[in-house]
Amino acid sequence: MPLNTPNDFLLSVLEGLVDGILIVSQQGQLLFANTPGAEICQKLSPYQQYPAEVWRSCEALIESRQWYGARPLLIESELQTENHQTYRICVQWLQLEQPCLLVRLEDQQRSLQSLAVTEAKKFGLTPREAEVWFLKRCNLSRKEIAAQLFITIDTVKKHLGNIQLKRQANSGSWC
Repeated sequence: MPLNTPNDFLLSVLEGLVDGILIVSQQGQLLFANTPGAEICQKLSPYQQYPAEVWRSCEALIESRQWYGARPLLIESELQTENHQTYRICVQWLQLEQPCLLVRLEDQQRSLQSLAVTEAKKFGLTPREAEVWFLKRCNLSRKEIAAQLFITIDTVKKHLGNIQLKRQANSGSWC
């Protein structure tokens, strides 16, 4: 959806982001959605322009103006799908020709995956250790990791031990 602005640079930046970006009017009209934003909205709410939880977060920000005035605020919320995929919703004011709401939709699993990939490279993990680390980052138990990767719990423990040693060698701490 094109936004009525001559700022092609802003549009190209918004389009280049991994997170879903929506720009919504104070009346609830969707003014712009980057490609990831449109895809997330289609997946979460195929018959509406965006999920109801997004508008609830927008309304909370609009209502906060009576208490906080024009101070910069960020309203955050989470939306979980039936298949346990979590999206973080962040809403803040954006001043264009008129005040609008900038909505960021962050796919928590994608963010964790990016973080796990970065950490796997940083700590020199093997491909299998990287898989185990990603699932651990997603808060899966050892038993769940073993089941998902078709390996034994002892193998998961061995991988986690190796990961811990590599992390300690690299950073000196275990988180």
